[in-house]
Amino acid sequence: MNEIAAVKALMKTKGFSGKTLAEKIKGDKNATASYVTNRLQSKTMTVEKLLELLDAMDCELIIKNKVGDKEVFVIDNEDRNDVKIYKKDGNSNE
Repeated sequence: MNEIAAVKALMKTKGFSGKTLAEKIKGDKNATASYVTNRLQSKTMTVEKLLELLDAMDCELIIKNKVGDKEVFVIDNEDRNDVKIYKKDGNSNE
């Protein structure tokens, strides 16, 4: 699954339309669905735009090491300089 398919699946699961998600991102009831649909129609999406959409749906991006100690890195749109790192025991190492 790529980033665009993941966002579309989350939108469906969480009940967002392009318009309702655009309204939440922009904080404006007059926001148009094209703000979101333009991003979903492209072949790729920047991490910045992905984080913006995920944040609006109260989600975060998680990167997990596939080998070794299985560290998990949580990236959100709040503070780009503060990446949370979780060890496999679930404890945060911020």
